[in-house]
Amino acid sequence: MSRCPPRYRGHVFSLVSSSRPSAQATLRILRPLLRSAPGAWESSEPLERVVARAESPAVAPCTLLEVAGARPIVEADTPTVSAFLDGVQRSRVLGHHDGTPLVYATVAAAIRERVDRSLHTWREPVVRPLLLVSQRALGAVWWHQLADAGIPLADIDASDDTGEASDIHPHAYRARALAQVSLEREQLERQLAARWCSEEARWLWIDGGISGNIALEVHARAFGVVKSHNTLYGDADSVRRVLALREGERSAAFLVGHRLRRAVASWYLRWRAPMAGDPLFGLVRVEVVPPPAVLDADVPATVLDEFSWHCDRLSAAILLERHPVSLPDTRWHTLAYGVYAVESYLKALIGS
Repeated sequence: MSRCPPRYRGHVFSLVSSSRPSAQATLRILRPLLRSAPGAWESSEPLERVVARAESPAVAPCTLLEVAGARPIVEADTPTVSAFLDGVQRSRVLGHHDGTPLVYATVAAAIRERVDRSLHTWREPVVRPLLLVSQRALGAVWWHQLADAGIPLADIDASDDTGEASDIHPHAYRARALAQVSLEREQLERQLAARWCSEEARWLWIDGGISGNIALEVHARAFGVVKSHNTLYGDADSVRRVLALREGERSAAFLVGHRLRRAVASWYLRWRAPMAGDPLFGLVRVEVVPPPAVLDADVPATVLDEFSWHCDRLSAAILLERHPVSLPDTRWHTLAYGVYAVESYLKALIGS
């Protein structure tokens, strides 16, 4: 079956195609420099699996919007969510030069929408290949040679905020490259979310938080669902109440953000009953853009009541998405099948 040529906009490709710069093509150009064994990179583990995250668990303060306490939610009868957005990334070290790694990465994002009880790709997926290297270590000749060959480049040193671009540990370079790749993926996800909200009036489920997505406005029909809880929000009593939520209950809504006008509204929802005594099992956190009036010092009671009803309605819609179960994925207890389907689709596009 023939493939359509990709539309090329700043190294972002709307379709996966053989003309997209591949890791093999990049490695062929770099082989005289790296003297790597053919195929050696293919047996390496993706950096996403081997680079350890250094973030420590934390509890952060927040501003309550509702009276503290659990709120029971009744699962919706019919679906409210029309589509799901997610992104994936894959990064591998092609080789090393001057002690620094050369990392080839692919980031991709897509929206899958419901059509007649099936999921279909909305518009087109976006895919971006990227070679992350130290321009200093690589040298101007090789840098320009790769650029002239159409290889999208990112300078790992450019993300160093210490002002020191030499004699860095190779593993620190890998971690820095992985952080840049994550930012690239998030950018694709934001672009797709903004496009959906500008063209559609239907509800979009975004995997992850929306606090960095300034394109989403108060009337945008989109919300984020956070599955991991490295940071828990609230004081000690609030956190204990959150961990004690029962299946089908939500917490009081609160504001997350250092600047009030950039804050997002959020609440916890117990998606499934805890198992094996794990208080985080089946727990998700929802993020939405709050109405401007909610951010005022003196919020009218009618505004808060309407916002509470909105939180309840979205929570009911989210509870309905527990079916079907996203097995065999180990995150099934917090992973909506729609999101799982997007992720599986993108992995098939870019490879594992």
